[in-house]
Amino acid sequence: MSAPAAVNLDRLGPFCRLMPFNAGDVLRRKGQHYRDMYLISSGCVEVDREASAGAAKPIVSRPGSPIGEIAFLRGCAATATVTATAAGTALVIDDAMLAQLEESEPDLAAGLLRRLAEIAEERTSENLIFTPKASARPQAIDVYLCRNKEMLESAMRLRYEVYCQELGRRSPHADHERRIITDDLDASAHVFVAVEAYHPAATAICTKFIIRKASRTGFAALKLMSAVAHYGLRHGMKECYVDAIPMLLPYYKSVGFAVSGPQFLHRENGISYPMMIDLARHGERLTSERSLSGYVNLFVKAQAIRLIDRLRGVR
Repeated sequence: MSAPAAVNLDRLGPFCRLMPFNAGDVLRRKGQHYRDMYLISSGCVEVDREASAGAAKPIVSRPGSPIGEIAFLRGCAATATVTATAAGTALVIDDAMLAQLEESEPDLAAGLLRRLAEIAEERTSENLIFTPKASARPQAIDVYLCRNKEMLESAMRLRYEVYCQELGRRSPHADHERRIITDDLDASAHVFVAVEAYHPAATAICTKFIIRKASRTGFAALKLMSAVAHYGLRHGMKECYVDAIPMLLPYYKSVGFAVSGPQFLHRENGISYPMMIDLARHGERLTSERSLSGYVNLFVKAQAIRLIDRLRGVR
């Protein structure tokens, strides 16, 4: 498969604000949160992870290179400090710009996201977005800036859990059916969440989970999931991650997986969603023979509702 073409900076230009910088300017500082990212259009910058002694040398980025794309897409703190080594300019990409681009030039937006996904994959494989192994620990704390509806709702659920359930208080903003607490400022505020990060010592990644169509609603798939969950629990795993195409979201949700981040463009599968299951919460039930029947019924019910909705749409 050929690599996607580089992003056309000339076509992006009319949609972006142009930011000039001088040699020595710090464009990103590791550990800080940002709500935008840059595409270098001229000049040169140096990307320094500020890791421990003996780490790889800083990376030099030139025109066409994205800066801050991981933090922008995930909502996490900047993973490196970026300093300009020569004067230049950068295209500023933020939420408003992306929304306008997707509406006016969907092919250009898709190309940009595809390119960012490829670069992010390369940088992940080079360990640019993870804490060095020497300092990794099972229960490190990561702080994220909520970047989408799912992240904001996780913060709302935490408010409800602590305020209403733990402290036993009442709130006029509590939604007891959804078990969340909203705030009038949520629409415009910057909402931060602190998350216990189990990676890498207590996380598992499940990929290439393939079941024949005839067996997907029966016990074969769930027995396989059950075996994996049991194995993970015995080896101290706390979380398990998968990626799912939109069609399979009900399937994974029926056994306890939840969407854990914004959709992304998978180079093989197209639009996909990252999903995570809390093994501490769902693991024991998933490994229980009695619970498997319940999961099958939940999935079949979800599929039936989806089929009815489709038929209604056809009519």
